[in-house]
Amino acid sequence: MGFQLWYSKQTGIKRKGTSFSELQNIFTDNITTKFIFEPLACCKTGDNTDEVIQTLKQRNFDTLGVVNQDDIKIGYIKLQDLGDNPIDTYIQNFDLNILIAESTPLSELIKILCDKEFVYVLSSDSIQGIVTRADINKPIVRIYLFGIISLFELHLNYWITDYHIEESWTKLLKDRRIESARGIYDDRKGNNAQLTLLECIQISDKKVILRNTDNFLAKFDYSKKGFHQLLERSEKIRNELAHSQTSIIANLPWADFASTIQNIELFLKISEAKVTEK
Repeated sequence: MGFQLWYSKQTGIKRKGTSFSELQNIFTDNITTKFIFEPLACCKTGDNTDEVIQTLKQRNFDTLGVVNQDDIKIGYIKLQDLGDNPIDTYIQNFDLNILIAESTPLSELIKILCDKEFVYVLSSDSIQGIVTRADINKPIVRIYLFGIISLFELHLNYWITDYHIEESWTKLLKDRRIESARGIYDDRKGNNAQLTLLECIQISDKKVILRNTDNFLAKFDYSKKGFHQLLERSEKIRNELAHSQTSIIANLPWADFASTIQNIELFLKISEAKVTEK
């Protein structure tokens, strides 16, 4: 069923809850920055600078909010800026370019954090929290990322089966890669009558197949290098997610991580449109 992307053979109608737009809408409408930001820790304008520095280091923080004597947030400080002067000499304003709403979707947040290591979060018309790149490691973000990467793989499978009848794609892989896939197939088969050999190959194998499939790259306007890069980085992220690593962004520079997620999302939008046209 997955290879046909959940289209009914009888009606031609796509089954509910299986499209990228539906997956994205779930998170856009319901799961937002609100669910992952941390309350903003603050110091006071009269606090001792050395003590504030120690607090930041002990908590492994890069920044703190600053409140005045009336406990009103008036700005923020960054650890890298602090020296021997009083705290109030280091206060920076909460500029609009570092503020986001708690309703910001996760997909949009990833784009925002491409340029900034952290942003402050507006909730109920006041600055209530902070979200950093490290927060992308939280379970709810992992669920979204694993969802779109899983769907990405299903679309790759779809196009392989669309271009290659009766597993003719095996001719494009080295014998040892086919043997490895057959070993996985034998281990997983059990009572799963619908399991196919294609489901047992790696993303790196799918990359080889589709890079060498006539017209596929042109259909999606990819160069061989660009497609190679997308699948290589996608596999790194998928593996980090699948193996429950503490950090899923450790093996890629942030710009590469963010652009890969954006490119996967773009691929899914284009692919779904082309599948619908068929």
